Amino acid sequence: MLDRILAEARALAPAARRLVLMRFLIYVGIQSCYFIGVLGTLTYSLDGEVASTAVVVALLNLFQIVGSFAGGAYLDARGPRPHFALLVIVMLAVDAFCIVFGGDMSALTFGAACLGFSLGFFEPVSRSYPAYLTTDAIELKRINSALSIVSNIGVVVGPLIGGAIASVAPTRAVFAFMGACVVLAVIPAAGFRPVIGVRVEGGGQDAGLAAELTEGSAGAGADCCAAGSSGRPAGSRSSLGPNGRPAGSRSSLGPSGHPAGSRSSLIEGIRAVFSNAALSFLFWAGFLSYLGYGALDPLESLYYRDVLQVGVAWMGWLSAASGVGAVAGALLVLRIPVRRVTVQTLLVLLCGMGIGCLVYVGTPYVLVALVGQVLLGLAFGMIVPLQNTLVQMHAEVEVIGRANSMMTFGASAGGVIPLLMSPWLAAMLGVQGTLLLASVLVASFPVLVLVFGHQRIARIDAEAHPAA
Repeated sequence: MLDRILAEARALAPAARRLVLMRFLIYVGIQSCYFIGVLGTLTYSLDGEVASTAVVVALLNLFQIVGSFAGGAYLDARGPRPHFALLVIVMLAVDAFCIVFGGDMSALTFGAACLGFSLGFFEPVSRSYPAYLTTDAIELKRINSALSIVSNIGVVVGPLIGGAIASVAPTRAVFAFMGACVVLAVIPAAGFRPVIGVRVEGGGQDAGLAAELTEGSAGAGADCCAAGSSGRPAGSRSSLGPNGRPAGSRSSLGPSGHPAGSRSSLIEGIRAVFSNAALSFLFWAGFLSYLGYGALDPLESLYYRDVLQVGVAWMGWLSAASGVGAVAGALLVLRIPVRRVTVQTLLVLLCGMGIGCLVYVGTPYVLVALVGQVLLGLAFGMIVPLQNTLVQMHAEVEVIGRANSMMTFGASAGGVIPLLMSPWLAAMLGVQGTLLLASVLVASFPVLVLVFGHQRIARIDAEAHPAA
């Protein structure tokens, strides 16, 4: 597996490798903080129950939506480099607050909301940045798979480090580790150069970079537009995209016909999603699928404590098992032909994620939960790069940040709704019973979408792959 990962890393263009490293460093810190720093502190250090956990997770998810909209709008207005610089500032501020004040319930609740905002602001790094590097479907799939691989390695490494820190220090000490990861991510970010959608107008993207490109700087172009596996330059695909234009050409005009730089409102991102059949379908599929999955967040730590009867360190070990499965899943995506990068494939994998959830929460045995986490991670590791690739294939680069913000909103809104019912359901069914019900919903919704929407799915997939 290691040899395959290294081979894929060498196949990426230099700019893509920098992006992968930026994502990995920050995501390792995030994974240590979310499970150990927030949920671990709440459940084990502050003796939280279902209601308090649900409130904290709900606030985190709600502010993640806010952060995603803010990050997507800022990315579309300014470009990747200014977006990443502001992201670093936001995350370091959140880390400092949680380190100093995170031991109190009210402060932890506020810190969780701030962390949620920073997580939402961070999402465009993996969801949208690849669209600034290439328009070739093969290259997009390769970059997104690499991002998913390192993210899932982060799911392994982050909780393991967080668990190790929590075993010798207060759980909120993991926020110091996250801060160190954010600072390290600045090193690869310093040389990251986007080449698609770069503008020189005032208020646009990095003007210095635009000047380099307009002067014919060959270095950045050679780095970022490496030939795809088809042998053609990654940005010069000859086949028509779903919008009827050559897929390698991105229009500088938005749906309204105005220059892309003038579209500063989130309304344009909403319009971009719901005026596009593929994007709107992906939005609703994500919303319905995550409607059940959201119940796991506030109850998962209680399931560890009350059903599996294990300590806080096991939150790290089981999360790491999910990460191992997800790395394998992301590697499997590399073997999926481009013609199979479809909505139908995505829905099948979402159903598989639900089945993994059922195994994970179905028994009181920690070893079975370990197997379930691997299966859950395997499906999730395939879902993320496929979903991101589909959005990048169908969305215009000028609104890619805001389009992905809407996707985040759909998934997060679906995840927030169960939080309102979790305390009541847990009182009736117990923690494990509620988790089983949620897992059934996760597995069932994609099947229902496939059954009742199969004709629309077929049309969307045929438009994306007309030669298939």
